[in-house]
Amino acid sequence: MSITKELELDRPMSDIRHELVLNVVRTANLLALKAGNLFRHYGLTEAQFNVLFSLKYKERDWTQSDLGKRLVVTRASITSVLDKLETKGLVRRSAVTGNRRIYHVCLTEKGLSLVNEVEPTYRENIHKVCKTLDDDLCHLLIGHLESMRQEIEGLT
Repeated sequence: MSITKELELDRPMSDIRHELVLNVVRTANLLALKAGNLFRHYGLTEAQFNVLFSLKYKERDWTQSDLGKRLVVTRASITSVLDKLETKGLVRRSAVTGNRRIYHVCLTEKGLSLVNEVEPTYRENIHKVCKTLDDDLCHLLIGHLESMRQEIEGLT
């Protein structure tokens, strides 16, 4: 369905680039909504799943700050998310030798087990959503979105 119909606009948009951005934002919001529903089933928020997922695929020690940069969240937000995950026994923070203000973050066995349980359904849903896109088109879209993010970074 076109964005014009979805948003019940009275007439088509006249700026194709604005229409494109609205489509990207609308699609991202719908994906986040559906993902949130999936994660809630497992007692997680989207932010909590993103932390668990990121920690699963790290190959070296990450600090809370490293996680915050990768997930593009504020320092307060990452602390709050980690507090909740730690309370659930899904992550563990350990002090960095010689610096009491910095903590490394890692998954617990329980956290790894949970992300391993959620991830297949999450990936299955992604594949359903992208079923009409072949690998070449996925690579092309990724390249264009990366270029758009670079331009966004340059905005004042």
